[in-house]
Amino acid sequence: MKIGEVAKLSGVSTRTIDYYTNSGLLAFERSDTNYRLYPTNVLQTLERIQVLKKQRMSIAEIQEIICAGGTPETEELVDEVIDEFNRLQQKIVRLEEQLKDAPAHAKAHASKALATQMAAITALLALLQ
Repeated sequence: MKIGEVAKLSGVSTRTIDYYTNSGLLAFERSDTNYRLYPTNVLQTLERIQVLKKQRMSIAEIQEIICAGGTPETEELVDEVIDEFNRLQQKIVRLEEQLKDAPAHAKAHASKALATQMAAITALLALLQ
């Protein structure tokens, strides 16, 4: 498919397709007349890119996932982890507000409790590397 066809079928602008192509996210071949021809699976790749962008991933992160051949199951797991992280982040903001006005002894107690939890978080992060 030529870039115009891809844009029309995917709803993604030709400029964005050019950007993704130049970033190495989309494969293409050259025709005899030097047009870029995209395979039909480019539509699925564009859809995956859009999903990953909604998760606020950078182009470099998306490129890593696409080049590594991330499976739908992997992406589902990543979605779940990101959703949970976002929920926790919102809860942390609420707790920070509550701790602002808390007495010093309550802050110290919370600090000690969090220190022990950091080991679990560090172990989880180690699994991701």
